[in-house]
Amino acid sequence: MVLTMARAQHSSTSPSLNATLRTGPHPRVRWAVAVATLAGVFAIAGCTVPPVTDGASPGPAAEVDAPETEPSSEPAEAAQEETCDWDAPKLSGTAGAPEGQEGNLDEVIVGSWQHTHTSEGGGFEAVTNDHRYVFPSPGRMLYCQHVPGATDHAENAADVTLNGTEIELPGGKYGYTVTAWDADTMLWDNPVGGGYVYLLQRR
Repeated sequence: MVLTMARAQHSSTSPSLNATLRTGPHPRVRWAVAVATLAGVFAIAGCTVPPVTDGASPGPAAEVDAPETEPSSEPAEAAQEETCDWDAPKLSGTAGAPEGQEGNLDEVIVGSWQHTHTSEGGGFEAVTNDHRYVFPSPGRMLYCQHVPGATDHAENAADVTLNGTEIELPGGKYGYTVTAWDADTMLWDNPVGGGYVYLLQRR
């Protein structure tokens, strides 16, 4: 009796519906058509579609490596503010004088330097007053001088020329010769007044 009713229900389905069920596209075929359509859209937009693994479900999306960034060919510029920074105390103590020329002078010289010792030929002696040389760039120098009662926190900035190892001051009459240096110390020859050797330490 149950079987008879089931057959009756099946046979009562409209002919048009039966035709649709028999002739309509298979679900798996419909999915493949949809995937192909989407693939065309993404290809036009410049994207990629993950591959279909079994015709029924898309596979996992492939990992895309981020493009490597080309290293910059521009050298990193050292940052040095053009200031005497009088709030910072004067450097004191001794430091060994450099004996060679370590690194490119136009890079090493950028920074703030304290003139700590002077030699007139008989050995280095500590500088009593406060003398600072600040180089925001190889072509710019700020001279800071504090001699109590004479030049209280005086500041003089000027464009200079670093010509090899020569620091040429404006006017071309005076200058310093850098004879030795490393990352933290420099030796300068100052011909004014008979000749002096300055020892400078990075602040």
